[in-house]
Amino acid sequence: MAKIKFIYFDIGNILVDWTNAFKTVSKKFHIPFSKIAINEWNKYDDEITRGKITPQEFWNKVRQDLKVKDGGDLDFLENWIGDYKPIKETHKLLKTLEKNYKVGLITNLYIGMFQKLLEKKLIPKAKYSAIVISCETGFRKPEKEIYNIATEKSGVKPEEILLIDDRKDFVEGAKKMGWQTFLFNTKNLKISVKKLSSKLLD
Repeated sequence: MAKIKFIYFDIGNILVDWTNAFKTVSKKFHIPFSKIAINEWNKYDDEITRGKITPQEFWNKVRQDLKVKDGGDLDFLENWIGDYKPIKETHKLLKTLEKNYKVGLITNLYIGMFQKLLEKKLIPKAKYSAIVISCETGFRKPEKEIYNIATEKSGVKPEEILLIDDRKDFVEGAKKMGWQTFLFNTKNLKISVKKLSSKLLD
């Protein structure tokens, strides 16, 4: 197995806990949580992830679909991110790993969100050698194109890249491109961090 030279972190459920996403807006506008977090999200996930619509446009579509009269002046992105929490254990791990490896981010994310995540310290400030975001590339994990872009930006061979992600389909997409992978289990956070530390720091 090739020596790892570059580590790509996913963001959602790796660096950021977003299990409560949409809870605030759901409560404020009396929208059943499943309708916005499942029904509406599944309907517009592809468009918002590829950067075809902004988070605010997504919210406007939700209001229209669900006949929500109020909320036209809501800063939806700010509200959305307000439901997120940093995962401090992986922040610490990333900061430790960047002393010995090049690190980067590869994420399915939405217009305007990355900068706000940095500003609010929901993701750690680090010397990221590459940042690959779906809404900027037009491609999303697990499509091969986004991994190709990330490989090129890393400056190393595919087999020298490690992806840390919590979704099996995203990990499988990376494997097909020749990357090494680690399927992170957020529910067993301490165990996952320990395994990664043993693999990369010992």
